[in-house]
Amino acid sequence: MTLRLRPEDRADFAWVLALALDVTEIRTALARSPVTPDTARLRARALADADGIAATAADEYRTYLRARAAVMPSHATTAPPAGIPPIGSGSGATGQGAGALLPALGVLTPLISAVAATVFLLFGYGLRFATPRSQAATTLVTAGWVCALAMAVSTGIGLCALLATALRSRARPPSGHSLPLRNPEAERARSAWHQALLERGLLPYLRRELTVSPPHAD
Repeated sequence: MTLRLRPEDRADFAWVLALALDVTEIRTALARSPVTPDTARLRARALADADGIAATAADEYRTYLRARAAVMPSHATTAPPAGIPPIGSGSGATGQGAGALLPALGVLTPLISAVAATVFLLFGYGLRFATPRSQAATTLVTAGWVCALAMAVSTGIGLCALLATALRSRARPPSGHSLPLRNPEAERARSAWHQALLERGLLPYLRRELTVSPPHAD
């Protein structure tokens, strides 16, 4: 069975292909004959034949996959039966909802408090100016300053909540598949695969393509 390239490794294939296209003999052959395919078309052909080209370095690729699997955490999980949610999914959703609600309240509460403080203070001082001994004016002014204090406190809480959310997002590991850095064995296996892919796969493929005149495009 042919070992197919994994999706996360096709970027490595494209990078080695770029190296192969930059080899002097390949660049010279591309520039020398006007009937050979141009670089973009040759790259597209190689990418389309990626699995077949990579098969020439299958042993090194298997070694690399084993080395990578040994140092990468497993993301495999057991799927629950149909209709039964995974354990802890409800609490996780609740936690995420609460985490999203807190920053929203941190933005809305200061805004509402600021509007209320402005209205109460304007009416309160306006009424006090008209009737200096008005009890209603004193009540409105007091309510306005209470709302102003609430605005200051909620603004501080909102900033703390936004900061905590940013720190959690920064600490969360990125999604997707990536090679752990500073692992000598995995990096050596990766380099060996790249070298085999270049010497036994891509360079012979490009040489063959450059010695065959392609059909004229419409």
